Amino acid sequence: RAEPVSERSLGMDITTVTAGIRETLNANQRLAGAWGYRGIQDSVESTCLAILALCQHPSLKLTRATQALLGLQNADGSWPAFSGDDPEGCWTTALAVLSLMQTKRATKRLASGIEWLLNARGREANWLWRWKLSRVDTKVQFDPAKFGWSWVSGTTSWVIPTAFALIALAQARQRGYNKTAQLDERVDLGTSMLLDRMCPGGGWNSGNGVAFGVPLTPHLDATSIALLALIGHEKEQGVQRSLHWLVNRLAGCPSPYSLAWGVLAIAAYRRICPEARESLRDRAEELMRLTEDAASIEDNCTLAVSALALEAVNGDSVFEVRT
Repeated sequence: RAEPVSERSLGMDITTVTAGIRETLNANQRLAGAWGYRGIQDSVESTCLAILALCQHPSLKLTRATQALLGLQNADGSWPAFSGDDPEGCWTTALAVLSLMQTKRATKRLASGIEWLLNARGREANWLWRWKLSRVDTKVQFDPAKFGWSWVSGTTSWVIPTAFALIALAQARQRGYNKTAQLDERVDLGTSMLLDRMCPGGGWNSGNGVAFGVPLTPHLDATSIALLALIGHEKEQGVQRSLHWLVNRLAGCPSPYSLAWGVLAIAAYRRICPEARESLRDRAEELMRLTEDAASIEDNCTLAVSALALEAVNGDSVFEVRT
């Protein structure tokens, strides 16, 4: 647990703002228990993030949400992006595993989700694709031997799916759900992939750091989520550069979604990075101003991540893995 920022040092009350966000999330829950992104189709991402945001406050709504999430699981242990699609599963499986662990639903369904994550991989894992990417399709510059997880099955590894899978597997190991050598190897390989795909000056784009010989611009959300997955690798120069980039780009961010992920990341590194610690109060203030009128925010993912970020400012983060 990280040292919280005193609410006396903030111009607004974190507890009040977070309570308002949770109230809006509860009001937005669909009758069957899940959440949509904005519309009526059940979204696994929205549902998982809402569960994570509400899991410290058990209720019948949370129980119904967990049951709805289990009902969306595919037969192979994975989860789709939305109800009724992706029968082969996709990146949201990592979020579902995280949600079930947080709600302490240690069931066979959780174990099958972890197993699916262990066996899922970007198509670079296939020797033919590795050869193609290293010898023929050289427009992007990365080491295809270092692969992670993809958005959907049969595609190349991407940063955000890999980061969430690493967080889920590391927590599964920490909580004792799976301590196999296969998990250790998969986490090590996925970590090497994230470090390899970093942008030259630090930070992460959605997929690669360089394309057609041109360095790509990092994204706030991808950089923040990757940094959460790389807790424990603070001595890596690339991680330090990325954290420095994030701290210096986050101020004035107009998007509560991106700002919330940034707050989660700098909160996770506050103990070992003075510039992250010094900027956290101001970024939390900005996020509270953007989310104070929670009922006006239609995107349930933004609401949930904002609540999680403000809780992280007070010392609790569902995404951190500490050994």
